[in-house]
Amino acid sequence: MYDIKMIAVIPPPFGGVSVYVKRLINQLVKDGFSVGGYYNDGCKDETFIKSCLFHKWTWMQTWLFPIKVWKYLMEVAPFSIVHSHFSLEGMAYLWSIKVFAHKRIIITVHNSMNETYYSNTNPINRFFLNRLLESGTVTWITVSAEGKRQLESLPIKPVGPVFVIPAYIPIADHSNYSLDSKLDEYIKSHNKIITFYGHSFMTNDGKDVYGFRVAIQVYAMLLKKTKLKLGMVFCIADYSDLKRIQELHQLANTYRVDDRIYWQVGAIDNMKSLWKKTDIYFRPTSTDGDSVAIREALDEGLIVVASDVVERPLGVHTYAFGNDQDAYRVLNECLQLHKMGAASSWDSYERMKRVYENILKESNK
Repeated sequence: MYDIKMIAVIPPPFGGVSVYVKRLINQLVKDGFSVGGYYNDGCKDETFIKSCLFHKWTWMQTWLFPIKVWKYLMEVAPFSIVHSHFSLEGMAYLWSIKVFAHKRIIITVHNSMNETYYSNTNPINRFFLNRLLESGTVTWITVSAEGKRQLESLPIKPVGPVFVIPAYIPIADHSNYSLDSKLDEYIKSHNKIITFYGHSFMTNDGKDVYGFRVAIQVYAMLLKKTKLKLGMVFCIADYSDLKRIQELHQLANTYRVDDRIYWQVGAIDNMKSLWKKTDIYFRPTSTDGDSVAIREALDEGLIVVASDVVERPLGVHTYAFGNDQDAYRVLNECLQLHKMGAASSWDSYERMKRVYENILKESNK
């Protein structure tokens, strides 16, 4: 038997969840666990493709459940624990894995949109979600206190344990990787750099989750007042929606900052190198989980400014969400501050590792 099968896709695509899962797998393997997962068509790493612990990912569509469930039952068979990172999706599959394959299930909810998801998901997924919530042997992980509050406010309360463990593992590789020469030149030509990162154009209740428009508007406000040569690295990881990207350029042009922004379209797989050269990380999200990016930035000593929509980690400067003037005020004050020294925290990983150890100990009795 192997230890843990991750129901998640290792990067690419590069996003907070996939990056976390890959780091989690790598660190667990270093600590002696046998761990598997999934990869998709974009994966070029032969280590994962040829491994018997990894399989090619196909989505857990509810309507294809009778056909596809057998695939997953076979793939998880050699593992003691099945850990899903797709929040509240794929519940029929996880229930079947629990009941028919007799696996211990862990479900990590990586966002704070549980109430919205519960009301909008299809009836079949909701039915099996309720069955898992009623099970005392399912372990729930939320990445923030707000996520736990929402999970426990659902019509069916979770019977199994609910832990709040931020989905964060520091970058173990301490090598310095060079940035694109144009980006590096842009950074060097400015006194201060603000970095904004939006993984995709996701919405929640019709609101832009990452705050693309707010980032542009507040940057334009800062440029009008500051004497600093202030740059903004505007990262858009998902470059498939060209129409939305063009709309952002048009908005930036309206504010006369389009040519002042460095548009980083497409994922950066060496974010640590960018954090090292950034002064402030700005996260104007309308909802959030815990945010890998915030914890990475804090570890690198950055000043972090974020909306107050959820409880933020210690050291983050918050502003009142929806109030651009307040965001401007906090960012303007933070421009006067200096970066701190880098210091990585492994606390979240150690807590997650203890959850695995305790479940494996119970399973082996």
